[in-house]
Amino acid sequence: MLTRILIAGALSVTFAAPVLAQADLVCDQAAMTKLEADISQFTDTTRKDNAAKELAMAKEALAANDTEKCKTHMANALKDASPD
Repeated sequence: MLTRILIAGALSVTFAAPVLAQADLVCDQAAMTKLEADISQFTDTTRKDNAAKELAMAKEALAANDTEKCKTHMANALKDASPD
C-alpha cells in the first residue's frame, strides 16, 4: 500500500514539473531578447532552427496578447536548448 502511494506521488511530481516550469516563464520582450541571445549560441543547427521557429511563434503569440500560447512556445524553445 505504501509503495503504491509513493509511486503515485512520484508520478504526480513527474507530470507536474513541466506545468510548473512553464508557469515560471514570463512572456515579455525582455524574456524574448534573452531567449533569442541564448538560441544564437546553440551549436547544433537542428536544435537552433527548431528553437528559432518556436521563438518566432512565441513572438507572434506575444503580439496577439496570447500569454499561454507564448509561454508554450518559449518552453518548447527552451526544451530544444537542453541536450537529450
